[in-house]
Amino acid sequence: MFEAIKLRIFVARVQAELKAQYDDQQFVNYICQLPTNIEQLNVLREHAYYRKDRIAPFLAVCHILHESLLVTDLPVETKKICAALLAQRLQKAAGDRLFHLRHIMIFGELEQKLSAWGAENGLT
Repeated sequence: MFEAIKLRIFVARVQAELKAQYDDQQFVNYICQLPTNIEQLNVLREHAYYRKDRIAPFLAVCHILHESLLVTDLPVETKKICAALLAQRLQKAAGDRLFHLRHIMIFGELEQKLSAWGAENGLT
């Protein structure tokens, strides 16, 4: 039961982080409460190397925005919003060179995957 409470607290932090970027509570709830994203957030909360850093919600939002692009049931318009928000986050991370270098493996992979998704969907 304690683990369930920890997960709810982490999800709430992630939702607050996403809401700070995109002020649509319905969208934030929808994306953060997708079953696949809840599972991913639980894995990140338990196993990510950055899980105890204060930047964990920022990186978790980047992750679930990308994961949302892979969900087949999401409307294309929702995926476009996720892609745009992820692109903004990647750009923000690139603005802080030390932060970007510290998490280069994550950001590099997300940049490649976002670029590939954009090419597949005619957004590049």
